[in-house]
This record gives sequence, C-alpha cells and structure tokens, in this order.
Amino acid sequence: MRKISDTIARLSALQARHAAHPADLGASDHFRTLADFGTNPGGLGAKVYIPNDLSKGAAVVVVLHGCTQNAAGYNHHSGWSQLADEAGFALLFPEQQRGNNPNLCFNWFQPGDTKRGSGEALSIRQMIETMVVT
Repeated sequence: MRKISDTIARLSALQARHAAHPADLGASDHFRTLADFGTNPGGLGAKVYIPNDLSKGAAVVVVLHGCTQNAAGYNHHSGWSQLADEAGFALLFPEQQRGNNPNLCFNWFQPGDTKRGSGEALSIRQMIETMVVT
C-alpha cells in the first residue's frame, strides 16, 4: 500500500502538469476567449464555444465551472461542447481568476459579487449581453 504522502505528491505533480497547459484542454477553433464584454466589475475571464452553422437567435447556455477548475478543463471533460454541436446552441464559460479566489471558486458567498448589478453577477450579465449582440 502506498503512503499518503506519495499519493499527495503524485496528485500534486499531475495537477501542476494540467495547470501548466490549461488552454490545451479545450482548444479548438470554436472554443476561444471572449474579450471586451463590458466593465467586468467581478474581474472574471470568459471563454465561449460557438458551433459551426449556429442559427441566428440560438440559445446561449451559461456553464459555471467548480472550485479548482477552469473553463478549458471543464469544457474538455464535461461534454458540453458535443451537446452544443448536436443541439445547436452557444456556450458561455465565465472563468474565475485566482486573484479573486485562490481556489477558483465563484464568490457566491460574497454579497458584493452576488448583488444584482454588481461584482461577478454583473460581469456574467455583461458576457451574456455581449454574446447576444454578436
């Protein structure tokens, strides 16, 4: 039986390897960064997945990653992109930044980030508005 310290060391090495190349996990011409989506008071990043031949007026599905995850890794492992291709909708992946939360959790527990018209909630609304317009 392995020692717990050995298991932790191996997991840390694996996590570091994935963290070094997070963009590679979700890389495709359809998965890209959404920039210039407003004032972004929550300081979030954003990725989008746009299938080929997306119909005008197609739905936009907002997908939030969990703590310790990023948009590219979640996109790669979740199957959302395949579902978007099959069903014909766009995906928006708001992405937490380590400067906002060291564990990359969305700050749903911070009043300034969940109050209507402020923080991360407003950043996500601005992302949606940008996607709907474009």
